[in-house]
Amino acid sequence: MERRLLPAEHAVLAMLREGPMHGYEMARLFESPELQLICPVEQSSLYTYLRNLEAPGFVTWSERRVGARPPRKMYELTEVGRAEVERWLRTAVERLREVRMDFLLKLFFLRQFDREAELQLIQDQIDVCERYLQSLDAVEVVSEFHMLALDSKRSAAVGTLNWLRTYIQQAMLEATK
Repeated sequence: MERRLLPAEHAVLAMLREGPMHGYEMARLFESPELQLICPVEQSSLYTYLRNLEAPGFVTWSERRVGARPPRKMYELTEVGRAEVERWLRTAVERLREVRMDFLLKLFFLRQFDREAELQLIQDQIDVCERYLQSLDAVEVVSEFHMLALDSKRSAAVGTLNWLRTYIQQAMLEATK
């Protein structure tokens, strides 16, 4: 069974979507305040992620020398990697707890190169949240604690839904400028 990629591994693929890079370049991108807030990645972890992405064929590398410096591994997406990152970027998350990292990473990258896809992803995520709330409403309550847990899930979903609705309005205004 193939393991699911980590959000940071998908972020690496999204970085490479723009073209080949060496690890140091990617590490510097992960140092941005935005990515530090969402998905902090240490340089040592980055190289583990790159090896993890190389094994199933998502990325490949070649050594390149620049001037008198030692050769560096330049990583680039394969066709399989490109297909994976495109699928990931355009798929809403199903678990609400993944909104804080996975969904925000997708927005971070889509804002940079495909605002239309960003708007579509937000709408898809709104749809997921609405379905989730409907599923909570259909649960039969079996105890007081069960109700407490359902209320917790419901309040998180409502908060996320309100945030998404506000955000899509702002993003649509920005898109028309």
